[in-house]
Amino acid sequence: MTVFVLFQNLKGYGSMPFTAKVIKTSEWGAQSPKVGASPFSITTPQYVIVHHTANNNPPNDPSQRTLDGAKQFARGIQKDHMNRGFSDSGHNFLNTTGGFVLEGRHGSLEAVLKGRCVQSAHAAQDPGKLAGGNQSPGIENEGNFMTFQMEQKQWDSLVELCASLCSSCNISPANIRGHRDFSSTQCPGDWLYGQLPRLRQEVADKLGLQITSANLNNNPTDQILKLGSNGPEVMKLQRLLIAQGFQPGAVDGIFGENTHVAVIAFQKSFNLTPDGIVGAKTRSALGM
Repeated sequence: MTVFVLFQNLKGYGSMPFTAKVIKTSEWGAQSPKVGASPFSITTPQYVIVHHTANNNPPNDPSQRTLDGAKQFARGIQKDHMNRGFSDSGHNFLNTTGGFVLEGRHGSLEAVLKGRCVQSAHAAQDPGKLAGGNQSPGIENEGNFMTFQMEQKQWDSLVELCASLCSSCNISPANIRGHRDFSSTQCPGDWLYGQLPRLRQEVADKLGLQITSANLNNNPTDQILKLGSNGPEVMKLQRLLIAQGFQPGAVDGIFGENTHVAVIAFQKSFNLTPDGIVGAKTRSALGM
């Protein structure tokens, strides 16, 4: 039995119900997490993170595009992760070649239905990369997408899941990211990573949202940055502030209170309006 949940979000990134059909851990025969590991910490997600499993593609895909195969594949991934020292499946959701979506880490579905996430282990931060990956839902997509192109059924289920997550967790479609944005890895494969602008657009369309070309392509050179913003442009801002002698805190891509204070101090030193908002004039002064 799959879970089909209607969950109304009124927080800003669409009011679409949570329409993704998710097979819960109890339904695919997951092992219990390691003793003492659960319940996992509850987090506030900022991103939806796309992965690939790097397994064989159709017609040699592990799940063989079947429901029973999807469940068996999920069990195999969990076993592998736990044998490698994880306390449970590292990811939050698995999207198989047959378009079946399975809950990964225990508690993931319940958390995202409440607009939150569970602490996971799918996207650790490497130097110079984005932070906050393991606090956000990670989606494993069955296959190796370096060059192989995802088939339509699996693509459609990925779009549906991403739209449901963005709506439920108040995440902008612009913050659908690839694993390689957080870690030094080829994941989710060159082809799939290159399809992220398309994925963002289709998710935005499903949610009835407008998204700029800059945000689609993660090149927001004209983006206004302020408290609550996140991503590579915030990381760039933080580095530039440090170079100018200001202290935004950790270079983590998160525009928090420390970055806000540093921006105001910078603006005052350049006789700019000290509003803590990085618009065109502040960008120009910083050399962004």
